[in-house]
This record gives sequence, structure tokens and C-alpha cells, in this order.
Amino acid sequence: MIERKNEFAQGAIAAVLSAAALVGSLYINEALEFRDTFIPGTVINGVDASGLTVSEMEEVLGDYGLILKFRDGKDLAVSNDEIDYHYVSDGKLDALMQQQNPYLWGAGLFRKNSHEINEKKEYSKEKLLAILNAAPQMNESNMIAPEDAHLGYVDGTFTVIPEVEGTTLDPELVRSTVISAVDKEIGSVDLGNTEGIYSYPEIRKDDEDLGEEAEQLNELAGGRVVYKLPGGATKVLDGPILKDWLEVDDEGDYYRDDDVWDECLEEYVKELAEEVDTVYKEHAFTTHDGDEIMVPGKGYYGYRIDKTKEEEQLWEELDENEQVEREPVYRRTEAAEPDDNHGFGSSYVEVDLSKQHLWIYQDGEVILETDVVSGLNDKEHKTPAGAFFAYDKKTDTVLRGDKQDDGEWGYETPVDYWIRLTDTGIGLHDANWRYSFGGNIWKWNGSHGCVNIPPKVMPTIYELVYENMPVVVHYGDTQ
Repeated sequence: MIERKNEFAQGAIAAVLSAAALVGSLYINEALEFRDTFIPGTVINGVDASGLTVSEMEEVLGDYGLILKFRDGKDLAVSNDEIDYHYVSDGKLDALMQQQNPYLWGAGLFRKNSHEINEKKEYSKEKLLAILNAAPQMNESNMIAPEDAHLGYVDGTFTVIPEVEGTTLDPELVRSTVISAVDKEIGSVDLGNTEGIYSYPEIRKDDEDLGEEAEQLNELAGGRVVYKLPGGATKVLDGPILKDWLEVDDEGDYYRDDDVWDECLEEYVKELAEEVDTVYKEHAFTTHDGDEIMVPGKGYYGYRIDKTKEEEQLWEELDENEQVEREPVYRRTEAAEPDDNHGFGSSYVEVDLSKQHLWIYQDGEVILETDVVSGLNDKEHKTPAGAFFAYDKKTDTVLRGDKQDDGEWGYETPVDYWIRLTDTGIGLHDANWRYSFGGNIWKWNGSHGCVNIPPKVMPTIYELVYENMPVVVHYGDTQ
């Protein structure tokens, strides 16, 4: 029994010794692995060097990258390889390797062994500067200048337009800042938040003066009138124009001087009328024969703004800061839009004085035509060419010429039907004293200026021609 106990004890001891020998062997073998690498727990300049060779540690210490953040939100990454950034060996890492005892590697598992050494780094400033200079943000042509906050006019309202930060920077300051960052091994530089790098706007959207100016202008010049003009065109009177009608006091505040305001309003309506009015202006016209001619601007036909009423309505709208879209206040208008038969539409009267002939069009079709006799072919009596309105109709009336020195009428001619074209007495009427019409009668026996119509046709013409119907009188190719 005692022998068995001894055998067991001897076996246990042998097993322990064998295990110890194995552990020792493994520990020694592991220690041999650390002859060329730093043992666990080795920290050099804050970097864990465990298991690294000297050359690997040199690479770690020479590993560097820089991120440059520009204001445009685009970053520029610079790696160590691009600028030849590296650690310069001075033997200190080799000395640390020689000083360590690899057989104490196990102790490093439980405690750190920190070292601080001087590091020397080198890189190519030429390559760094080349990378910087090639960045699009450094190109002056790509830079956006900063803009101050300012007043703008948006959707009918004066409003503060925010500032634009822009991307204009100081390239030389960028270069010196980046070189300094690399020298100090700074890994990221926010150039947008680095003082002096970028230019800044001087006035920002929260500027008190801007806000007050917008408020004043919206109160004094907040009206907006969009004029709908013939042919689909528009003309806008709004804040940017009205602003120039205001005065500014010594404090820089806007105010309305009624005399100046009224004068500007009157001038604006005058210019509007000059742009829109076609009365007494040449009119394009397509004749019965299909010729495109220009009719002289002698007739009272076309668009004409009633300037007095337009001024009154415009004043009220602007005084109430109304924003409206409307036509001007017209005294007269054309029969149709400009693209519809040059504004004459499809129902009109055409008188060709060179042919001594009259046509009445209704809905684009000729419904009546007749020969006529116009004014005698001399300076005093020749029928004027132009675009007219039939603006007065009478039956059983007497046509009278100008009064003579003796107080008598130049002539008195009773007619059954009379359609006035001008305020000087030119019109269409029957002529029962004539027995023939057309041809060249007008050249030697013409009227005093009116267009004479055969009596049997005139009643129908009188019925067909309505007040304000366009009447175009022309001399055709001899215009």
C-alpha cells in the first residue's frame, strides 16, 4: 500500500516537472521571437510597438496623412506617399531594441513599458505645394467672391437676400498654414474656420438697417400692376421702379413726396401710351388683292389709352399697395388682336381709292362690293388714306362745307345716309346726283373728300356698317 502511494507521488512530481519543462520551453521559444521585435507592453511615443520590428516601427512613426477641409465642402486628402513623408532613423529605435530583455516579455503582458524619443520627419515641400497649387479651390478663376446681404424684390415683395459666403481665399496663407500643419503632424485642417483664410461678406441678413429698409419699401412701394398689352405682351410696374419714385431723407429713410410721386406716375402713363397707342400711326394691312401695304397714320383707328383715367386708377392701386393684372384704361381699342389680320379682324370695310372700289367683309367673306367716287385728285379735296372707325351714322342729313367769308356755307348737300369716318367731315354717303361710279371719275369730277356711294347700294351699306367697324382707306400700290 505504501509502495503504491510512493509511485503515485513520484508520478505526480514527474508530471509537474514535465509540464514545467514544457511551459519553460514555450516561454523561451516565445522569447526568441522577440529578439528582433519589441516585447509586449512596449509603448514608444504613445504608439504600441508590441511585436513590431524597428523598420516596421519606423513605418508607423512615418505614417501620416492630412485632410484639408475647404469652404465648398470638398476635402483634399494628402497621403505620406504623395509628399514623401517618412521617419528619419537616428538609431534610437535600434538602441531601445538592444536595451530590452526578450526573456522579460511576459512582464509586458501585465504592465506597460513606455519610452519617449525625439522623432525626425522629412517630406517634400515641393510636392506638397504642387498638390496645393493644383487644387481647384486655389485657382482664382474658380473662386466665388463673397456677397453682402442686400435687398431684393421677390414675388412682388422687397425682401432681404442673404449674404453669400463665397470661396475666395488667400492662397499664400493656405500654403503657410498647411506647411505648418504638416510640420506639427496635424491630421486635419478646417480652412473654412481658420482665421484669415477666406474673405467674408461685410453685411449679413440680420442687419437691422436692411430689415428696416425692406419694411419701408413694402409700405411705400408695395404695389404691383401687370399690364396685359395687345398681342399677349405684358408690362410690369412694380417695386424696383416705384422705389425710384421715392425720396430719401437725411437719416436714410424713404418717404413719398406727393408732387414727385404724381409727376413720376404721369410720366410713366405717358410712356405706356407711347408704347401702346396705335392711333395716328401706320397700320399694316392685307388688301383685297392680297398685297401687304402700310396704311398712313391719318385715321383715328387703333389703341389709345385714356391717360387721365389710367392715372386715376393707377394712383388708387398704388396707394393701396394692390397687386393686380389688367389692361390699361383705353379710350379706343382695335377690333382684334395684332395677329388677327393686323388688328382689323374679319369684319371691316375696305376702300381702294386707286381702284375706286369698296368691299365689306363679314367674318372673313366679302358680302358686298361696289364702285365708288372719292375726293377730287387735288391737294384740297383728295380723300385721305388711313385706318378709321365708322363712329357716327345718320339718315336724312345735310352735308355742309366750310363757311365762306360772307357767312354762307361752301356747299349744302342733302343725303339719305351718312357714315362719318373723320372729325373733319370725311365719310361715306349716297350721291344721287351721280349717274356713274368707279373708273377715273374722281380725277376730274371727284367729291369734296367723301366717298360717294351709288344710291341703290348705300341703304344696304348703312345697315351692314355698324358703329366702330374698321374702315381701311388706301391707294393700293400707289400708296
